[in-house]
Formats: sequence, C-alpha cells, structure tokens
Amino acid sequence: MGKLYFADEAARLDTIDPGKVTRKVKAHGEKTMMVEVYFEQGAEGSLHRHEHEQLSYCLEGVFDFLIGEATYSVKPGDSVLIPSGQIHGVLCLSTGRLLDIFSPPRKEFLA
Repeated sequence: MGKLYFADEAARLDTIDPGKVTRKVKAHGEKTMMVEVYFEQGAEGSLHRHEHEQLSYCLEGVFDFLIGEATYSVKPGDSVLIPSGQIHGVLCLSTGRLLDIFSPPRKEFLA
C-alpha cells in the first residue's frame, strides 16, 4: 500500500504559468489524484484533452469552463465533470482556486 497521509506543508507548489497559475498535488494513489490549482484573474487553462476523467470543484473565485462546445460559469461550491478525452479549457474571471480530481492520476504532475 502507498502513502496514506499528505501534509500540505510537504506539497510542492509548481508554477504552471508564471504569475498566473500554480498548483499543488494534494494527494494521490493508484487510481485517483487530487490537485489544488491557484489562478490569478484573467489566467487561462488553454484548450486541451487527456485520457483522465476530471472533476473540478470551485473553492473560490469565478471561472468559465469550456467543455466540448458548452460553456459553464462556475462559482464557489459548483463542480464540473470533464469526461476522458473531452476537449476543455478554463478562464479565471476573478482570482480563485479549483480542486481537481483525476482518474487515473496524472503521472506527469508527479515528475
């Protein structure tokens, strides 16, 4: 069995887009991963797709998610599901944080 406890102070803060987007891998196992992503207002997660199913929960801020051809306005307490292989992106309308869950884990985030 792998690691069972993940202290926040031990998590590495990775810069994705300097001054705009950072992230911390909060926890991960064999089948799932949880990542906290910090966005400054105006920051974008460019359109992309991946094999992982993704759930995004808005902790704070306001975001516009494009999933396929639909746009969803997301505020604290809201969640979106991004199916495996679906093209998607996000625009941060006010400084905020998302909690992303991936299955399977994004191994490239651990490198």
